[in-house]
Amino acid sequence: ELLGRCMQADGVQIFIGAETPLKEMAGMSLITSTYLTGNDTIGLLGVVGPTRMGYSSVIPIVDYTARLVSQLLTTD
Repeated sequence: ELLGRCMQADGVQIFIGAETPLKEMAGMSLITSTYLTGNDTIGLLGVVGPTRMGYSSVIPIVDYTARLVSQLLTTD
């Protein structure tokens, strides 16, 4: 359910600890970003980690990787 919501969103999505709608993830964080071809979202990548992870490093890496995958998928 949570990943399905992330697939519908644009850009980077961040869920930290108790902010997630799943109580099983209360001690973890999730950072995701979609990758796409044209205007069609075709996948999702992300990082699951502890609530005290290095967000300033992980967020740009997830964003950059999703953009790179999108670019590679749309390049002829």
